[in-house]
Amino acid sequence: MEGQVSAPWLKLSILLFATRFFIPAAHAQEQKAARSDAAELKLRKEVLMREFQGRQIGGEERQIGRGDSLWRILVEEKGLPQGRFRSYLVVIRGLNPQIKNLDVLRAGDKIFIPLRLGDVVKEEPASRREAAAKEGRQPFSERTINYQVKPGEHLYRILRERYKNADERKIAQYFALVKDLNPERTNWETLVGGEIIRLPSFESSLDAGKSARRAGESKPVPSSIAEQREAPEPKPASLKTGDFQAALRSPARENMDVLLKIVKATGNEVQVNGEEIISLRGGNVRFDRNTYPVIVNAALRQKVVIDRDGKIPASLKSKLNDPSVGTPVVPIADGLSIAEAVQQLLAGIGYQQLPSDRPVIVQDAGIEFEAKGNWMALAPVVSNKTQEVLIINLTEQADEIPEYLSTALAKQGLYLRDVVLPGSVNSTAGKRPLSPTNGFRAVKEWPGGKRELIDALLQSFRIPFGAAETVTVPLDAGLRVDTLVDRVFDIEGKRTGIFFRAVDPEIRRALQDSQGMRTVALDLDKLSSRELIAKLLGLLGAPAVYSEHRFAAAEGGAPERLTLKAWGFNLEKKAMFVTDREIPPALHRFFFEKGLEIVYFH
Repeated sequence: MEGQVSAPWLKLSILLFATRFFIPAAHAQEQKAARSDAAELKLRKEVLMREFQGRQIGGEERQIGRGDSLWRILVEEKGLPQGRFRSYLVVIRGLNPQIKNLDVLRAGDKIFIPLRLGDVVKEEPASRREAAAKEGRQPFSERTINYQVKPGEHLYRILRERYKNADERKIAQYFALVKDLNPERTNWETLVGGEIIRLPSFESSLDAGKSARRAGESKPVPSSIAEQREAPEPKPASLKTGDFQAALRSPARENMDVLLKIVKATGNEVQVNGEEIISLRGGNVRFDRNTYPVIVNAALRQKVVIDRDGKIPASLKSKLNDPSVGTPVVPIADGLSIAEAVQQLLAGIGYQQLPSDRPVIVQDAGIEFEAKGNWMALAPVVSNKTQEVLIINLTEQADEIPEYLSTALAKQGLYLRDVVLPGSVNSTAGKRPLSPTNGFRAVKEWPGGKRELIDALLQSFRIPFGAAETVTVPLDAGLRVDTLVDRVFDIEGKRTGIFFRAVDPEIRRALQDSQGMRTVALDLDKLSSRELIAKLLGLLGAPAVYSEHRFAAAEGGAPERLTLKAWGFNLEKKAMFVTDREIPPALHRFFFEKGLEIVYFH
């Protein structure tokens, strides 16, 4: 538009200059050429350059908008092959070290995208690999290994021990590579003993040939990182083994029954029978639900079509993904794991993903819950209703979390869902009867007065005591003093006297010498109830401090998935939990089943 408007004025200017000042037309052409060169130079400057693996990569900085994801930018918008998506992540992570989590992009952030990403992930030429070998840089070998974590190990320790000759910079590079080889894992701060992670194997070709003949090693993979990442993972022999990390990495296409069970656990409807008709401009589209399962979110009137064979044309997929249609397509591409497929389905249904490396915390009176899951998400907002948090876990045993705990958490807006792997056994863990067996009353309450509190604690330990006893104490030179001892009792054969006031050191020494009495002074005016209980527990040989105590609330192989936290004195030897915080009555059963008596103090 600007060129069309200014062209007549430009011609008029040239004519005036040529007429009045006799400037040659050739000079005007030179000026025009100079302007053209300047424009071209300006255009070239807009292409940014960044270094990646020793190469300069041209690209652009893109500002993230609402709802943007790398899948949408690279696959749906730029049309790059879905099967190489993991390889693209390796490059994008290397070019954008400022972004900590590529799974969650924040609106307003800037991300560097190569202009020709498909060329960047191609295998390095042989000349570059030979040059790297001359420089002493170790190329990526033709193998990966499955490493079983030992209790207490962390990733840096594993890498240092496995690659002993590598310096810290190399270890950091290996750390990033391991994260790329295990994309389903988001938390690398804590490794659990027994779980399996994939590690790169940096071996010479001769060593690799020898290792290939060892039993139990993984089979060879392509030599380049990009090809190794995009190669479809082998399907585990079984999803019944309890290796949930392997189950999460399993190809979604070969495990559609598990994938659909997970979707059902979200509370959405899965339709696999009949025909789905979707209206578009220019006509209707008809899907056979048996081939293209449809996920229905009734609250949002949102549908998602699962394209498990990748047969929906890109042009039709683009129309269906239009927000005005409200029926996005989730393709189940080769190599797409169950973990990745569920994330895409939740996003398509309208759920907001939550990071799986941090627990969801729910407070209920004086009790706090920490819940973790394989998938955690905020449910779509519904009018006049508290937004719900959904946590889904794979398990091989039903009812790992007691039903009454799930019900209590649901009242707080936290919904726990278990997806039982094929072939797993059912359990009645959530239906255990309420049956305290220790012969005590379920809940006790100690009196509010500090003197009465001391008496109640002594009675709980079944210690007989005397109150306000007068004891005659002999002093030097025939001097005798009558002194009042507030509480007197024997413990472990030792006579003990408690004073509710300060005691003269001479009196205390005389009581010890003449009566063999150990004396304890408790200033009731200065000590809080918590401090008073702590001192008495130490005196009675059951030392404890008022602190936070964590109890596993889930059964099975992953007890940390739900943790109950309570504050108080946990007297395991006396089977008592003593607290001044409210425990909701619905949660009393939890402590009873732990064999603990609940005791309140003020």
